[in-house]
Amino acid sequence: MQQAGTTMMDSIDNIIGFHCAPAIRGIKISNLVSIPRDMNEQIQFVLTEYNKEFNEKGLFFFELCRCKARRLLLVFRETQLRDYVRQPAVMKFLKAYGYQDTMSIMEMLEHLRYRMEASVDFPHEIGVFLGYPLKDVKSFISRRGNGYSMCGEWKVYHDVVDAQRSFLCYKACRKFCQTQLMLGKKFSSLVARTA
Repeated sequence: MQQAGTTMMDSIDNIIGFHCAPAIRGIKISNLVSIPRDMNEQIQFVLTEYNKEFNEKGLFFFELCRCKARRLLLVFRETQLRDYVRQPAVMKFLKAYGYQDTMSIMEMLEHLRYRMEASVDFPHEIGVFLGYPLKDVKSFISRRGNGYSMCGEWKVYHDVVDAQRSFLCYKACRKFCQTQLMLGKKFSSLVARTA
């Protein structure tokens, strides 16, 4: 619920600032955030103005899906995402879903968007675009989301200790960003330069 005195842009900054804090601060490849469609003007502002302002810092905003009630935005670090999906094992995995090693990151995201909008089944390869460990993404798909060892940012099937460390780091990052925004800091002050 919006408090008195906050603007709609403050509200969307708070939504993105909390849910995408790890990507904004540069400690995670990307985050996905779902935003209500009644914030269409603010979403469009983010997609145009924030990309202009923050692309030079390595932070990008991409709309993955326009659903009936919500819009899904991927907030990502372009260089880190490109480096991750270009790893031979990850690229081999993605090729099974129609991605090509000749595609740019934006072309891959366009293909992911197409698969999200056209597929009956959710394209679970999205996990690699969120920086999840390839082993966990493959296990999630093959086990249909069952039999995991731990659940946090993603369902963990392997390397539980590493995942726990990551989850704690992401939680602390979200708390930091949320606190800074509540103290009146501007969203732009939270964006770390990584490229």
